[in-house]
Amino acid sequence: MSANALREAIDSGKPFRLRSGDGAVIDVPTRDHAFLNPTGRLVVIFTDNDGARVLDVAPLTAIDYAKNLGR
Repeated sequence: MSANALREAIDSGKPFRLRSGDGAVIDVPTRDHAFLNPTGRLVVIFTDNDGARVLDVAPLTAIDYAKNLGR
């Protein structure tokens, strides 16, 4: 996935779901839950229980927008 595609998803303010090539699914309920680093190579997804996942952007394969992910 390109950093620009992910940046557009984050900037849209809509909840979305990321899918990776290994089948992982990561929900991003608000724009505050995601931070793309300045180079666009890594994204940090924050969870509601004060956790975080650091992901390489390149292996991400899809962005799904879904109304039921919002709060």
